[in-house]
Amino acid sequence: MNRPQENEVLFQKLGNTWYVFTEIEQNFVYSALPDGMDPHSTKLELFHVIEDHMTKVSQFYKKRSPEAAA
Repeated sequence: MNRPQENEVLFQKLGNTWYVFTEIEQNFVYSALPDGMDPHSTKLELFHVIEDHMTKVSQFYKKRSPEAAA
């Protein structure tokens, strides 16, 4: 499977929840990580799952954008 260009991500903990932030196609995207997931102790393979998730989040909001309907 060909992987899209990898984007840099930022992890930030707010309260007890970790969030991941990135830029996809010039859009700022963020999402909460699942409960109990800590980027400091997560195995590297799981980062591919996070990448895929962030791409899906970006596509979801892109479809809902009023600009996309115009």
